[in-house]
Amino acid sequence: MRKQLCEIRDIGQYLEQQQDTAGQRVFEARELTSPELAEKVSYQRKIVQLVRWLARRNRRRQLDNLYRQLMTDETYRQKITSIFQ
Repeated sequence: MRKQLCEIRDIGQYLEQQQDTAGQRVFEARELTSPELAEKVSYQRKIVQLVRWLARRNRRRQLDNLYRQLMTDETYRQKITSIFQ
């Protein structure tokens, strides 16, 4: 189990470009020589993309809710709309 966690950490550091150039090249060489590692990198890359997408979607919902709350305040809504007229 410990080896798996280290591998996940290494893949994460590679995907987030947290390694120096030499470290990245070594990891890329390992990935080229190990189809299993290449598959794990691909899966983890997709997971990272999904997490980022979900975070953006969540942030968008929060902003939409804030906008609705602010626009229900009549005084605030009038001030904002007058700025953009």
